[in-house]
Amino acid sequence: MDKDITCCFTGHRSVPAADTEKITSQTEHAIRVLYGRGYRTFVCGGAIGYDQLCAETVLKLKRELKDIKLRLILPCQDQDKYFSMLQKAAYNEVKLLADSVEVMYPAYTRTCMHERNKKMVNESSVCIAYLKKNYGGTAYTVHFARQSGLIIYRVGI
Repeated sequence: MDKDITCCFTGHRSVPAADTEKITSQTEHAIRVLYGRGYRTFVCGGAIGYDQLCAETVLKLKRELKDIKLRLILPCQDQDKYFSMLQKAAYNEVKLLADSVEVMYPAYTRTCMHERNKKMVNESSVCIAYLKKNYGGTAYTVHFARQSGLIIYRVGI
């Protein structure tokens, strides 16, 4: 894994329906810009909301950009335990189509999400972030990414 050509995503589990088109468009634009700069691997955590949007966007771009890769780093095997049936179907489709899927823990732990986020940041040089509030997991991940020297692309602002 070459972090110089790897980008991770972080964002909220809730994306307002009214903003979905704008956020998707901005995310796709950021991926295209990074692709033009040599980025080929895009790492996603597999959660609902922004993670799902990002994974689906990378998979859509794979039809055109043949060497782009979607890598999933999942916090635990049962991450989808509380997903709705529709969310589970979309999640399973992404897992099936991803270039690689890594599961960090067999079951949920108190720290598995945090550890997954740290791993994604540590293996990337850029982070595309949908951040609307200054607390919670996304805020922590953006702060950690910034401290770790990653370039941060903000969408949804």
